Amino acid sequence: MIRFVDITKVYKNGVKALSSVSLTIKKGEFVFIVGPSGAGKSTLIKLILKEIEPTEGRIYLNNEDITEVGNRKIPHIRRSVGTVFQDFRLLPNKTVYENVSFALEIIGASRREISRKVPAALNMVGLGSKAYCYPDQLSGGEHQRVAISRAIVNNPPVLIADEPTGNLDPDTSWDIMDVLLDINKKGTTVLMATHAKEIVNVMKKRVVAIEAGRIVRDEQRGVYEHEVANTEEYI
Repeated sequence: MIRFVDITKVYKNGVKALSSVSLTIKKGEFVFIVGPSGAGKSTLIKLILKEIEPTEGRIYLNNEDITEVGNRKIPHIRRSVGTVFQDFRLLPNKTVYENVSFALEIIGASRREISRKVPAALNMVGLGSKAYCYPDQLSGGEHQRVAISRAIVNNPPVLIADEPTGNLDPDTSWDIMDVLLDINKKGTTVLMATHAKEIVNVMKKRVVAIEAGRIVRDEQRGVYEHEVANTEEYI
């Protein structure tokens, strides 16, 4: 589904964001990407979305090499990857329905397709009754639900969530995680970059830890960080 092969990314200012990173994420997985700020998490996401190019290595998405594709093909690649951001990025002058339908309009979907897909996507995140509200009439959690609905309305095989609970209180964060889990259970591959230690530790999904541009840990049913070992027996 997603495969990085010996990926290195060096920015023009000389900063090496990723160094020889190899990573495979299979169809239907739920994977947390964790690590301190500046570790390389955002660079990883930008590479998948073709916002930046790797300095070395190859990137595969849905078994297709997307490392060196022309600009005309980039929109097609991005249609297969839904993206949810920490800051929601909703259009304030459009209703919930219009915010979600906009994602279909820009790819040329028909009115019939929009009228079928948008209500289904809103119902999936529990916002069917809020379709004609504006963003300023919604709570923070509802903002993020709209953003998720917009990301999945075209049924992408991959959903990337970049700090989706970063601006939310704990209870609302868990509501959002329930939505993401439901989406994952329906077959969508979910890749989530996060600093939310409690969420990662409770959910026990696959955890890929990045530090200084390198993968330092990749565990099934992992936690945010290793517990400090009990060394009393060695004292």
